[in-house]
Amino acid sequence: MFDFLVKWKIDSAFKSNKRDHAFRNIESMESILILFSYNDWKEIEIIARDLESKKKKVVMWTVQPPQKNLGNTIFPSNVRIIHPNEISLLNVISSSVLNEFKLLDYDTLMDLTTRDNKVCKYLLANNSSDCSIGISQSEYNVYDFIVLKEDNKTLQETYNQIKFYLNNIR
Repeated sequence: MFDFLVKWKIDSAFKSNKRDHAFRNIESMESILILFSYNDWKEIEIIARDLESKKKKVVMWTVQPPQKNLGNTIFPSNVRIIHPNEISLLNVISSSVLNEFKLLDYDTLMDLTTRDNKVCKYLLANNSSDCSIGISQSEYNVYDFIVLKEDNKTLQETYNQIKFYLNNIR
């Protein structure tokens, strides 16, 4: 029963999101929000450094899994971790986290999540960027540009494909 309500909430958010869709190449991007799966941090860190070396402002959001033994990963200050206590069964995320997300200023969103996550989908549904880039198919019309991540490819390899296209399309 809760799954139905969560799906309904996500569907409603996607339907009510009226953002402007646009395409941006790497050159025209100024600030990038990356959604990522918590366990992919090592690859995401390299991707973020690459974008920052191109003078892009990068902010990253992820969802901490409910497991207790997650290691001692120390994230930089530009990573927002949504903790299990900020997630409810019916609201997907607390209203304060959603409000924090909606106050972010970014022109491009990169959804680099490799695992299905309802919280990340809900954030994606509340995305306000001009350009939205993804690496997987979505039942919603959410991405302006998609490079599908193949199972045998790493996130870094998929990002390099994205970068190739974004550098060569004007």
